[in-house]
Amino acid sequence: MESKSLVKMVALGIPMLLIAACSGGDNDTGSAGSATPEVQVVTLDVRGQDIYDTNCIVCHGMEGTGAPQSGKLADWQERSDKGMDAMLDNAMDGFQAMPPMGGCFDCTEGDFRQLITFMTGGKLQ
Repeated sequence: MESKSLVKMVALGIPMLLIAACSGGDNDTGSAGSATPEVQVVTLDVRGQDIYDTNCIVCHGMEGTGAPQSGKLADWQERSDKGMDAMLDNAMDGFQAMPPMGGCFDCTEGDFRQLITFMTGGKLQ
């Protein structure tokens, strides 16, 4: 009987712990002196996710490609300091090993804005 109760407690407790862990609590990650910059959760709409999965993830989702990794603010710092317009130009014209339009020739400027915002962890909007 005790093992069934333990199984129930674990089965019900794990989701509760996950919810609590994801809630953010009162952590002050954006305060001065914090080693970790504040990051907002950015999600893609269905089209953006499809574009990312088809074109972007190959380089921006894998270590060792030379491309800045999605969500890693340190990878994007120097580029994002130039602003959204410069990032749009790089995405649309190509930059270093990245082909023009990131290989997505039916992407719009709005698509690229959404993807840049996602990949930079919300730093650029």
